[in-house]
Amino acid sequence: MPSYKNPEKEFLKAVGANIRQLRMEKGFTLEQLGVDIGLDKSNMHRIEQGRNITILTLLKIAVFLDTDPHELLLTDIQISQEQMDVYVAGKKRKQI
Repeated sequence: MPSYKNPEKEFLKAVGANIRQLRMEKGFTLEQLGVDIGLDKSNMHRIEQGRNITILTLLKIAVFLDTDPHELLLTDIQISQEQMDVYVAGKKRKQI
């Protein structure tokens, strides 16, 4: 299993890639998707590049692309409990 320095980012990148792939398969532009769900093209681009996404936005994208939201979340990213513990501990240290 690969070690991820930032598992959160890797997961978001994978979800963004899923959105981009399905959007392109369906023949939609970033602008078409963004307009329909209430985001501009640049925000859609950020999501597809792995920027954080809200559950509501994920749901809107799934509806527009005629898929179930969980399909957009399926990734090959495998993050062990140990990797997550290290990541969370690092985040906690930064907050102190």
